[in-house]
Amino acid sequence: MFDLRQSGEWLPADVSIRWTESGRMIHPQVERAIDAAWREASARLGAKLFDGPMCRLEGIIASPRRLELTLSRTSYKPFLGTNLHNAHLADEFGQQVLANPVGLSTALQSADGWLLLGRRSDSVAYYPGRVHPFAGTLEPHDPLDLFAEVRRELREELSLDDADIADMKCIGLAEDRHLRQPELIFHVRTVRTREQIQSTLDLAEHDSIYAVASRPDQIAAAMADPALTPIAGASLALFALAKSAKK
Repeated sequence: MFDLRQSGEWLPADVSIRWTESGRMIHPQVERAIDAAWREASARLGAKLFDGPMCRLEGIIASPRRLELTLSRTSYKPFLGTNLHNAHLADEFGQQVLANPVGLSTALQSADGWLLLGRRSDSVAYYPGRVHPFAGTLEPHDPLDLFAEVRRELREELSLDDADIADMKCIGLAEDRHLRQPELIFHVRTVRTREQIQSTLDLAEHDSIYAVASRPDQIAAAMADPALTPIAGASLALFALAKSAKK
């Protein structure tokens, strides 16, 4: 389902980013698969398909006090053609042929004690109808601020502004075993209640809120729900791990 690659608690001052050239290996057969996947998606989606910029994870060093990321630039087309539709190519040609863009997901905790995820609409590119964290992908900016990017995603999907966020920390890196895509998970506490957040949900991407009481027994029960995407399960697991570490 998912693998937890790193866990901890990192605030903005603990995180550093270094840019480098892309280490993605170019193989003719892989590039043909990317082009074929893009043509199929273009025929289906037309102008809705956009080769937007993304950040490839080249390396990570984690310690209790520091999280150091090495990134390069990639885009949606190689992501769609490798991780999203042809992650199995890594078994034949090696992990380095994958686009591996960095995803951003939140374990969003409401003021009244719920962990909130979204049930994805049928129009999204992957995992339609499944339960997934409020999230997005990291876009390249200079300077790049991971926490500002998370705030941007929450503003777009839930209309949360800075005053609505009580605190935020990065709590780990997970990987969906199917997509093999790295995902940074953040614990975000909001001053809004579950009901208030439900009222501002952007219905273009999510149909509804999926709420889990932030207690160990309820988290464990939710993680057995097959409706959850792997990264939804990872966000709950990392939240529970961070919470138990404080006891």
